[in-house]
Amino acid sequence: MIWKAFGSAFGLTFIAELGDKTQIAILALSARYGWLPVFLGASAAFVVLNALAVTVGAVVARFVPEEVIRYVSAAVFIVFGLLAFKPENEEAEEPDEKEAGARGPFLTSLAVVALMELGDKTQLSLVALTSKYNAPFFIFLGGTLALLATSLIGALLGKWLSRLIPFKYIKWLSGAVFIIFGVLIGLDVL
Repeated sequence: MIWKAFGSAFGLTFIAELGDKTQIAILALSARYGWLPVFLGASAAFVVLNALAVTVGAVVARFVPEEVIRYVSAAVFIVFGLLAFKPENEEAEEPDEKEAGARGPFLTSLAVVALMELGDKTQLSLVALTSKYNAPFFIFLGGTLALLATSLIGALLGKWLSRLIPFKYIKWLSGAVFIIFGVLIGLDVL
């Protein structure tokens, strides 16, 4: 059960975050400021946000019946999966250079990632997974390691990957995985 919780959190978060707006922002920030301070700032933001997400999930698990959690979790995953297929023409917003220079690359990255990820699909999925598995530490660990891995990919290899795999395919894969997880959670397979 513990490894299933860890694996679900890692796998789902990793796939969902590939090509996400946050990873693109990390790529843009890294191109401007260098990969290390951007990666460290993003990492700090993810640690804080994931700790918050699993704490909320643990509280929900304590007070909400398991069957309700299962159906709500399934619905959340399916909705976010379907939203991944919605066409968008938005580019990742880069922070204002003058504003970023005043805070430095670490704090800029921390602020940008925290604002972009607060209430994002990966944060809500960690809440749902924590509620389902009641293993907050392993959900936190899996989700955080996945976000650190995708941030590192974005910081080091993002430009190269974006030339090989069109963003829409990465987004569609992420949506399909979310829908599959939602159905499996609803059927009580996961």
